[in-house]
Amino acid sequence: MKSTKRQLIPFSLYDLTGMERHLEQMARKGWLLDKMSALGWRYRRIEPQKLHFTVSYCHRASAYDPEPTEEVQTFYDFCAHTGWRLAAEFGSMQVFYNDQEDPIPIDTDPAMGIQMVGREMKRALPFEILLLLIGFFMGGSWLYSLFHSPIDLLASPTNLFTGLCWLGLMVWSVADILTYLLWRRRAKLAAQRGEFVPTRGCHRIMQVVMALVILGAIYFFITARLPGLRLLTGAMILEFAVLFLAVNGTKDFLKKRKVSRRKNQAVTIAVDVLLAVVLMAGISYGTITLARNGGFSLAADIEPLLTIADLTGEEDPRYIVRSHVESSVFLKVREFTERSQPGESVRLPELSCKIVDVYLPGVYDFCLRELLHERDDWEGLTDDGTVIKPYYVYQEMDPALFGAQAAWQRYAGGENGEPTGDYLLSYPGRLMVLECDWELTAEEMAIAGAKLATAE
Repeated sequence: MKSTKRQLIPFSLYDLTGMERHLEQMARKGWLLDKMSALGWRYRRIEPQKLHFTVSYCHRASAYDPEPTEEVQTFYDFCAHTGWRLAAEFGSMQVFYNDQEDPIPIDTDPAMGIQMVGREMKRALPFEILLLLIGFFMGGSWLYSLFHSPIDLLASPTNLFTGLCWLGLMVWSVADILTYLLWRRRAKLAAQRGEFVPTRGCHRIMQVVMALVILGAIYFFITARLPGLRLLTGAMILEFAVLFLAVNGTKDFLKKRKVSRRKNQAVTIAVDVLLAVVLMAGISYGTITLARNGGFSLAADIEPLLTIADLTGEEDPRYIVRSHVESSVFLKVREFTERSQPGESVRLPELSCKIVDVYLPGVYDFCLRELLHERDDWEGLTDDGTVIKPYYVYQEMDPALFGAQAAWQRYAGGENGEPTGDYLLSYPGRLMVLECDWELTAEEMAIAGAKLATAE
């Protein structure tokens, strides 16, 4: 039978009530808190019993103190005199327990309790507000892209993973700050009547967010096609883990050696900065090396679904094909571009093809709308200097020419402009953009449609 147990529960700093209730439940199950650190809470096994807990902040204490200061020790002695024994401490957070049936509270003044929590939150709020702003900006941008340009976002495991992280950060930051501010407002009103208001934090939301981020990371590492991207992401996650462990390890080591608070802080910060610079330099070097060795490109060439030779019937060795593929559980996007080889003195006609396979029917219309309007912001000039926006527009055409369920041809110069060799085709579960340097004939359209509609 294990004698110790660990937990990592992201309680909000102000959620003293939530922490106390949780610790009381653990004591009834036979576990007593005996250590707190950045890695979580540690319990030791005891006989199941009913204990009372109180969580308090002693701002004269510091996580860098080698031992309690005289003022802090006086506070501990006062608590012990009233039956409250120290279970664990972490920086300014102090956790006491009492086995009496109806113990005298440590904090008896509601206003002082609000002030105590407020001082702790005052330290954390700038950081939380920064996270909130980052979450709003990045998460908001992700949501905007989801509705206005969903193809690249939904087809990329990287974008899905990072978007999940930003959205989770935004949701937690909003919930945590608002919950604290609402509690503080109610608590101040109640304090005027001499009453306490229990706190209620957002650790459940944070636990859900953490679980989703972990699942997103697992999905990313399984589905990401670029080996270099997986290595780079893994290296960055490892860097944060090493920094976290090194900083906390340095601080704890110096505390055990009875190094003073100021020296401990100075050395720990120096280790943090130096190690961060070294690790970032290593990651930068690794990124450059991976890029040079093709770690951020597919190892094998992907055969194009349609080539100029398919349309003209003539092979030309002067062409080279570039390809790119992104796929997820929602979409698969394949792009092929055929152009003249570097160094050719004569520019040959080019062809590019983008195939979007939609696995989630609900987003098909969003993808179609993106492709239809992807050049709405482009401007152009007529012969007399008149500005036209949008300069490139799609107009419907006979889909039977491509064997499609719907088809559009792009025109240059507005709705009354000249037809180009760019086409947008719609098939069940598939969208395609075909861009050529020439306007296709009916025979070429039939060939293109036959190859693109049925290609796997």
